[in-house]
Amino acid sequence: MKLFDAHAHVYSGDATRYPVDVSNAKESPEALLKRIAEHPIDEARLLAEWDAAGVSAGTAVQYNSIYKSDNSYMLDVVDSHPGRMSAVLILDAQRADTPAKLAELAAAHDVAGLRLFGWPGPEENYPWFDSPEAHRTWETAAALGLAMDMMYIPAPASRNVLNRIVAFARRFPELPIVLDHCGWPHVDRGTEGAIGAELVELAEVANIHFKFTQINWNRFAEVVGGVDPAGFVRRLVDLYGADRVMWGSDIGNTKDSYATMVEMAIAATALLSEAERQAVLHDTGRRVFGRRRA
Repeated sequence: MKLFDAHAHVYSGDATRYPVDVSNAKESPEALLKRIAEHPIDEARLLAEWDAAGVSAGTAVQYNSIYKSDNSYMLDVVDSHPGRMSAVLILDAQRADTPAKLAELAAAHDVAGLRLFGWPGPEENYPWFDSPEAHRTWETAAALGLAMDMMYIPAPASRNVLNRIVAFARRFPELPIVLDHCGWPHVDRGTEGAIGAELVELAEVANIHFKFTQINWNRFAEVVGGVDPAGFVRRLVDLYGADRVMWGSDIGNTKDSYATMVEMAIAATALLSEAERQAVLHDTGRRVFGRRRA
């Protein structure tokens, strides 16, 4: 079974060479700094995990909790492994210089996408991705042929945020838009109800994709009765097609062992056909986030 990891976080234990910013993280600063010093997911560790699990390639996704929009370490890692790893940046879409910076980085490195990350504003708006300034960043990403990786919080998904994302999907129909962690499905509605109506409605929006990760399985297990991962993935594929569903581990953020993440990802595809499994575990992620530069 070929595997493409569409969601791996890397961070170095060398905080002098690669300064960190652990503000506003879900962990305490003390706990996060301890993890950075003692258990870094650096390039050697990530590649060893990939090799042991049979992961052919993958995508390094900038880790907001540690580096915010300083993509230096991730890009150094990606540059060292051409063809094996691509990069998904985090940049502030509201900054006037972001479109030019995005174009510059995409020209110099194997950048596959841009991750936009944030919370709703006081008026339930989302200026970090939906504002006149941010619109120029979307235009640049579309012109460059990149993917847009959307990480909105809190969970679960709401029509408010999804309607805004749909508007961009319709404006840029050739631009792949990926919802991290499957757009935050419900964890308390059982397997059939986990994908709520607000997410079901996205079935007709062909350029919106869904990335399931270990976070989904862990959240499902928190509720008594929970959600069956295999039934959930079967429903994802029934709704959207295997060419819009992909797997990413979330290594570097989720604390499970990498072997466990891979084992659970494969188990979650047990109700799919072999062709569907190959698409979900490899082909879709590779097509959306695979190598861009020749």
